[in-house]
Amino acid sequence: MSNQPERNGRTSVLVLGTAQWGNAYGITNAVGRLSDAEIAGIVSVAQSWGISAVDTAAGYGDALARLQPWADAFAITTKVAGADPAAMAEAMQSGLASLGRSSVETLLVHDWDALSDAVRPDVVNELGALLESGVVQAVGVSVYSEDEVAAARSAFLMGGVPLGAVQVPANAIDRRLDNSQVLGDLALAGVRVQVRSAFLQGLLLGGSGAGSGSVAGGLGAHPDVLAFQAAAMGAGLSPLAYALRHVHALPWATEIVVGVTSGAELDAIATAWQTTAELAPESLASRDLELLDPRRWA
Repeated sequence: MSNQPERNGRTSVLVLGTAQWGNAYGITNAVGRLSDAEIAGIVSVAQSWGISAVDTAAGYGDALARLQPWADAFAITTKVAGADPAAMAEAMQSGLASLGRSSVETLLVHDWDALSDAVRPDVVNELGALLESGVVQAVGVSVYSEDEVAAARSAFLMGGVPLGAVQVPANAIDRRLDNSQVLGDLALAGVRVQVRSAFLQGLLLGGSGAGSGSVAGGLGAHPDVLAFQAAAMGAGLSPLAYALRHVHALPWATEIVVGVTSGAELDAIATAWQTTAELAPESLASRDLELLDPRRWA
């Protein structure tokens, strides 16, 4: 089976996230850091569905080392910090050693939003050097806003380095980038546009991990989250399927990163991914940045 249904003359694909492989990532994660058996089960399900790419980072605990047994089976997107441009090459080599590979497909700078205008040209130059060395095939940024996507596009253009990929948050209640002209232009130019937070770390899906008395519990009871879940029920869909249907329909999205804690979760996601793509009603859009931006969660 394949996870690449064609839409609007192109395809969008699922990418397996690995944050849970190295730590207890996710505000609703009731499982914690995954066991070896759980990771092996997830990989098996991913391969059965034709999911051929993973998203990882040195910041995800020991996720890189735990990915090593399957590193040659996937196209890999990894991330480094850009705060110290001179340290980027060493960080990349350390990551490759953990993966047991001599190169990866994509490298993103994960702290682009926090970098000063003075540092950004040096970061772009370092990415260009890594690209020329052959240790990466594409470079880009992970950001939070359209303004930062536009800033990256300009910085890469000025530095003479091809922008190969950008990663942004989007989901059925976070609609800030729905109509982004910048992302649309990049996608048309062949830049891979990756979506993260399709489920807002699981908050949109509810479940035991968002129990009362926790940060997740408070956010899980947010009126905008409850409105999303009610809309899913009204559409005759699970919150999972409703959330996926939305990100699948984003006109500029080429890859959707999904993190799971079991093979069964990934199987449910891959199954729901085969359904019709359709944007959620704009009335579900939240304007509460305390909900939409995980950096603001206490």
